[in-house]
Amino acid sequence: MIAAMPSPFTEKRSPPRARRFLRARCVFNNGASTLDVTLRDISDLGARIAGDALIALPPSFELRIYDGVGRSAVRKARIVWLKGATAGVEFVG
Repeated sequence: MIAAMPSPFTEKRSPPRARRFLRARCVFNNGASTLDVTLRDISDLGARIAGDALIALPPSFELRIYDGVGRSAVRKARIVWLKGATAGVEFVG
């Protein structure tokens, strides 16, 4: 019997990330600076964000994720990787 080959697109992270398309804001410099981003996917441990000028983000910041009905969740985050207009962040604390 021949074993089936796994799909190259199968989620390998643990826990897997759920795809989202939510408005979010990075807040830094003690609240004096913000950068609007789009949250593209999220898990309990981190997220992928996209936006202009991500290179301007400090290594750690507050990520405010808006749910579309006026509420937001706030998570402390740090940049794990940055490639162009996309970044991977890890939730801390």
